[in-house]
Parts: sequence; C-alpha cells; structure tokens
Amino acid sequence: MTRTLRSFASLPPRAVADFFRLFAASGSVAFAADRTGLSRSMLYRRKRSDPAFAKRWAEAQELGVSKVRDEVFRRAVVGIKKPVFYGGAKIGKVRHYDNRLLWSLLRSHEPETYGNKRPQPVGGAPVDLARRLDEADERVARYEAGLRAAAKQKNS
Repeated sequence: MTRTLRSFASLPPRAVADFFRLFAASGSVAFAADRTGLSRSMLYRRKRSDPAFAKRWAEAQELGVSKVRDEVFRRAVVGIKKPVFYGGAKIGKVRHYDNRLLWSLLRSHEPETYGNKRPQPVGGAPVDLARRLDEADERVARYEAGLRAAAKQKNS
C-alpha cells in the first residue's frame, strides 16, 4: 500500500461524511474541514486522486454554491432586518436591502446589460426589457413561494 493510499485510509469515514454535509451547507471547504478536523491539503489530494471522492465533492460544492446564491438573493431582494438605535437604546428594526449584492447578481446573470461594458445588440435589435422584467418577476414569485412553503413547513 502506498503512502498516499494509507493516508487516505486514515480519513475517518464519519468525518468525511460530516465534511461533505458541512461543505454542502456552507459552500466553504475551509469551514467544513476546520469543523471536522480534517486537513484541507489531504482533502484536496484525495479529490485529485479519487474519482468517487471528486464526484461527491462536486455535488457538495454545487449544493453549497446554490445555498450561498439563495442567501445572496434573499439579502438583495427580500432584505434583512437590522436594529435601529436612538440614544443608545434599540427602538426597532428596519429592513435593509443590499444593493451591492443586487447589482452583482444582475452583472453575473446579465453581463450584456449590467456589466461594465455594454455591447450593442447584434443587428441593432433592442433588448426586450419587458420580457426580462416579467421573467424576473416570475423568478421572485417562485422564490417567495418557496420561502413561504419553508416557513409553513417549519411552523407545522
């Protein structure tokens, strides 16, 4: 047995399972490795040499990125409540929308419209803004329906 195979065998299966669970929940290799006590370098080496491990990694990473994307969307569109203080006392809360995140989302999903350089449409055809706004409204409605369903499930 080579040194690498022996070192991979020393990764406790439960810790590896916990690593993938935390990685999928957070999108962060560093966080998941730290919480499970596994070496990041060992995990990356195993990913490079073990196709099954690499497949689990890719699946966990996809879930983690999806959760991070959902959280970014929530903060940008739904907002978060921040406390309001007056005279050193908390007097309430205000909903805060993160416009920087919103612009980042727009730039990443529609760089031709919201990116730093706006290329001209091919053939001079105008951008169908109404269609895009309708699609955005539908996405927001689906997302909000999901939030309501999750809240309803949590409360039941």
